[in-house]
Amino acid sequence: MRRSTSRSVDRRRNRTQEDRPTVAVPYQCRARSSYWPPRTDSYGGAMTTRRLTYEVLVVDGQPIPGRPAPDGSPSMWSPTSATLICGDHSAVLIDGLTTREHAQALVDWIARRGLRLQTIYITHGHGDHFFGLGPLVAQHPGVQVVALPEVIAHMEEQTSPAVYDALWRPLFGEQIPDEIVVASPLEGNVIELEGHELVVHRAGHTDRSDTTYVHVPDLDLVVAGDIVYNGVFPYTVETDRASREEWRTALADIAALGPQHVVAGHKAPTASDDPRHVTETRKFLDDLDAALDSGSPAEEIFDSLIETHHERLNRTALWVGISFNIRDRDRPTANKE
Repeated sequence: MRRSTSRSVDRRRNRTQEDRPTVAVPYQCRARSSYWPPRTDSYGGAMTTRRLTYEVLVVDGQPIPGRPAPDGSPSMWSPTSATLICGDHSAVLIDGLTTREHAQALVDWIARRGLRLQTIYITHGHGDHFFGLGPLVAQHPGVQVVALPEVIAHMEEQTSPAVYDALWRPLFGEQIPDEIVVASPLEGNVIELEGHELVVHRAGHTDRSDTTYVHVPDLDLVVAGDIVYNGVFPYTVETDRASREEWRTALADIAALGPQHVVAGHKAPTASDDPRHVTETRKFLDDLDAALDSGSPAEEIFDSLIETHHERLNRTALWVGISFNIRDRDRPTANKE
């Protein structure tokens, strides 16, 4: 492992043809703009860029190994987003993507904007949001890859053989780049981009522990990572009743900021960044808990949530989450202590 601005882990393995599925990378780009008069110092010199915008790259869901859901839906990975905050000359990327093809799509997408990539910020420690950073970092020497210390600990866990070889390699095999970049600690909780502040907030346990989101006041924007799900079934495998209460608190905190745009870490490729998805994520969590409390078997819970949330993508995520939570619900009380 070499140490520079960021750290990389070499994941080369002996490979077979079965490790090499080909995945197309369709994506949507969404842009919003906000224009602000420049601040001036006492000498009249501009200190803040006049224009700040954001754009979102979404890679479509892709097949992964695994059994189909009860309705026959194939095993899938959810569509995933990366968000670029753009000034006049430089940009900040919030979260990366997963595979080599995703990485190349991200490299090409950013290159077309002609901006210097200043910083990459990682909102949480799930590998699908940072495994593909290597090619992007190689393309932008000097870019700072940062996260909060607790997120870095999870990133390191995700690259450990115990997790990487057991989870990620069976799912993606050859598709993940050999060098995996792990972030360096962010100093404080603010990233500055040409005089504008991108404010990092801790969210606690949402779809996993130690998640964060980024508020950009000058764009009325929250980049929510995996706290908000937009047209995609939330991942709930790493949650229980208590942690879902913490998740609800994080959603309330985001709503209290009054954003006009909320970017979800997993979103339907054609979906808008409407803030209503904060409330809709909360509704899904409420419906999941009510269904679990009913005592119904897993298949009935699956059917009831499909009926209520039929527009959401990736029924694999729904089914796996139900299966894990049912297992926890039905364990004898003595075994839970």
